[in-house]
Amino acid sequence: MIPLPPMVRRIQADRMVKQQRWAEAYDLYCAAASTYPERMLAAACWQDAAGMAGRLGRYSEQAECSRRSLSLLQDSVLNTPLVRRTRIRALLALAESLYRTGDLTGGAEVARRVYDLAAGSDPDFTAESFHRLGQALLLQGEIGGALTAFARAAETARAGGSGLEVAQELVSLGVAAAMVGDDPTARDCAAEAERLARASTDRQRTTVLASALSFRALVLRRERRDEEAVSHARESLSLLTGPVGRQDVAVLAQSRERLATCLLSCDEPEKAAEAIELLRLIHMEAVERDDALLIVSSAANLAGAHAVTDSLDEALAWAERSVDAARRAGQGPHMVAAALLNLGTVLQAREEHARAENRLLEAVTLWEQVRATTRSEVEHIDLLGEQAQVYRALQRCRVAGGDTDGALEAAERVRGLLLEQRLLTGRSTGSTATPGPRTAGQLSEQATRNNTVTVVYSLLGPARPSVRSGATTAYIWVITPDGTRRHHDVDLSAVRAAMPSAVAADGATIADGPGGTATAEAPETRLLRALSQGAVAPVASSRDSTPLAGRDLGRITDAELRLLADAFLRPVEDDLTAAGTRRLVVVPDGFLHHVPFNALPLKDTTPLADVYTVAVAPSARTGPGATAGTRLVRVSPSEALVVGNPDPPTQPLLPGLPAPVLRALPAAEHEARTVAALYGADALIGAEATREAVLARLPQARFAHFATHALAGEDVLRIPGVLCLSPSPATDPAGEKYAESAGGSYLRADDIQPLDLSGCPLVVLSACETGWGRPSPEGNLGLARAFLAAGVNSVVVALWPVDDSATADLMTAFHRHLVTGVNTGEALSRAMCEARQHHPRLEDWAGFSLLGSADSRLAPAARG
Repeated sequence: MIPLPPMVRRIQADRMVKQQRWAEAYDLYCAAASTYPERMLAAACWQDAAGMAGRLGRYSEQAECSRRSLSLLQDSVLNTPLVRRTRIRALLALAESLYRTGDLTGGAEVARRVYDLAAGSDPDFTAESFHRLGQALLLQGEIGGALTAFARAAETARAGGSGLEVAQELVSLGVAAAMVGDDPTARDCAAEAERLARASTDRQRTTVLASALSFRALVLRRERRDEEAVSHARESLSLLTGPVGRQDVAVLAQSRERLATCLLSCDEPEKAAEAIELLRLIHMEAVERDDALLIVSSAANLAGAHAVTDSLDEALAWAERSVDAARRAGQGPHMVAAALLNLGTVLQAREEHARAENRLLEAVTLWEQVRATTRSEVEHIDLLGEQAQVYRALQRCRVAGGDTDGALEAAERVRGLLLEQRLLTGRSTGSTATPGPRTAGQLSEQATRNNTVTVVYSLLGPARPSVRSGATTAYIWVITPDGTRRHHDVDLSAVRAAMPSAVAADGATIADGPGGTATAEAPETRLLRALSQGAVAPVASSRDSTPLAGRDLGRITDAELRLLADAFLRPVEDDLTAAGTRRLVVVPDGFLHHVPFNALPLKDTTPLADVYTVAVAPSARTGPGATAGTRLVRVSPSEALVVGNPDPPTQPLLPGLPAPVLRALPAAEHEARTVAALYGADALIGAEATREAVLARLPQARFAHFATHALAGEDVLRIPGVLCLSPSPATDPAGEKYAESAGGSYLRADDIQPLDLSGCPLVVLSACETGWGRPSPEGNLGLARAFLAAGVNSVVVALWPVDDSATADLMTAFHRHLVTGVNTGEALSRAMCEARQHHPRLEDWAGFSLLGSADSRLAPAARG
């Protein structure tokens, strides 16, 4: 038989693709690629073969085909569109195969290469390059970055792609939004993706519609609309019930998994049994394809499904199988640690607490190995977040065994760890400080030494594996100056059922005008607007800028405060009274970082700040120390950095986003002039308050006060937040440079953290949402954390959008008390009490918080 020429084989393969006969197409592409004499054409065939291997779920073969294509292109001196696009497609396929075989780091590196190669320069690949970057960030736990990338992908697809392409990107954006609790965006993405996919006549409509329906089912399940969720999930799966060779196996497995999840939510034995059978099928097919990630995850899901149905022996068997599969995958300790956490959770459900603790400690060791090879602080923070899940499980083990001190030590193990290390290494002074306390006894000694009462919170999810997640239990420890440690176990079911808008996304529509008129925006546009914080302030006298994803934090009510107080203050109130000190240190967890502790009412309705000086700390170890502020710091006029009402920025926060529309803040200007005068200084006002001017004076400042706009968004929301400063003059070469980089009007966390601010005891961020950030074991990741990491003792922040006039009154009162010699905690308590007399609305005074030490003391330098 005469062999077919490679061109004929490729034509036949293309015909098979149109017929969705992917296995045959794969064989023909491989055969054509092996016999093509032209390197470029052979590379294109290997790239096509890689695409078919991905369709078939043969990811090892997909990686090999991609590498062959890239190898043939490596020495090419041509940069034709065909060469460039073949290289991009091969890289896209290689990234997918690496994800699927468990090499998340390698996949992320390839995805970034695709992004650098294609984004913004090749319209046909811009959306997909954003998509792959988002996928990489999502798999690495960088949810904020994934949100931005997927939003840009959807925006790009909407500008130049088909409705089906838009639907694909909306599904990915919706998934990422759901992961951060942005339910309105997830809901809108799911509904529009389904509508676009149903309306499409494209050949690939079936797969995209199945994905859209599957995601819609996930959204409905989150809304507790279980029967509707099951209906959508069944329709999704029914679209994929043809021959497996004609389907995208990844979409098929995902649809089965989502249907299983929805069935388990119904809490019906028959549906639970059906869910388990679906998960078994997923696992069997993953084993056949050697899909490492899916083997491990499907076994873990089976463990959870059996635990939900109280089949704990089966749950244990599958959890152990998941650990074994993760060890065999050979992809590093990350996957094994996650499987060990799942196993430890199942053992907890079986009340085998000793065995559970052993497995969890194994996971701790593996996470430490991962962190030992990580140099980036951002990656360290993410890893600590994953490691913290293990320590939460350890807390349950130890409390169940009666070891509440051991549980406290587990809760504190990774909190504030990087911040403590940064402060120990010091800056130019070369600090010789010793590490903070590590044991419960040492924490008591610290409380005695500093005469403080410390309250440590820990939020835990369900006690057993479950499809429903979220904080269901709070552990609270109270450490008093007399050395006493008390533990409280609080059921949060009632709180979760009526979660106030102050601590949860509430789904409000973003206002698009001074009157607050809502407009219908595409979900990705709304999200990008929120990320850039570019909405018009609704009231001229407000420092308000619209929060991420429509959080409405300016409307906290007395009822919501009472709900929070009943859950998180009432259980420990008698302990606080018995402690005999007004010095209170609060160590929050999770959403508690966004709770206005100062305003929580005691049993007699008195706000907490009227009785205690409240300092919020990332950990009990890094709470206020005895030397934090007992010394009075004299501030000369040149050492007082006060900024008020800078000119609004003219550049966007990030390239491609709208420039923020920010109104003038006349009360902030008056506030800055008044505060500066208390120290005999001049404030930087208006056009003088540039980034360059602030950075030039900040390292020598003994305190800094910023009365300006702040934006909560960053492109990856890692350590988010910026302060808005004046644009640099056009004639200033440095200003031109910053204008070109679209960042010269903003003071960012990255500008602050490298500085040595150990000589600056106090920074006041008198601006919207400067206390908002991503909760993590390192505390609340925002601008305040950046200042603390640079060595500042005390940072005053606002948790939500604040009124210009009310804020000015409160802040001038704060400094007026401060210059009399009282410490920062006492000065803030008095200022809040006074503010209530003139501005009684909760949103005008309750959102201010003191992070770090409450003991810093400032006074104007003696005048000669």
